[in-house]
Amino acid sequence: MVLVCRKCSGNKTLDLRGWLKDRLKEDGHKGQIRILRVGCLDICPKKRVMALVQPLPGHAGGGCFAVEPKEEGEDFYRQVLKLLEKAPSPR
Repeated sequence: MVLVCRKCSGNKTLDLRGWLKDRLKEDGHKGQIRILRVGCLDICPKKRVMALVQPLPGHAGGGCFAVEPKEEGEDFYRQVLKLLEKAPSPR
C-alpha cells in the first residue's frame, strides 16, 4: 500500500497518485498495489509530494518519501515495484 498526501498532490502537476496508478496499469500491475490519497501528513515539502510506502510484514522496503513527481517519479516507481518483488505468492 502507498499513501499519498492529498494536500501535497492537490496541484495537477504534482498528482503523484494519479501518475503512479496509471504507470502501474500500463505495466500490467493494476490492482496489485493500493495507492490511497490520505489527509495532510504535516511534513509539507515545497514542490514535492509526501508518500508513505507500507513495508510488507517481515521485509524492509517501506518508508517515507518526499517525491518531485516529474524528476523523481520513475525512481519512486521502482521503489514501489520492490513491494511486488517481495510480496508473498497468492495461494
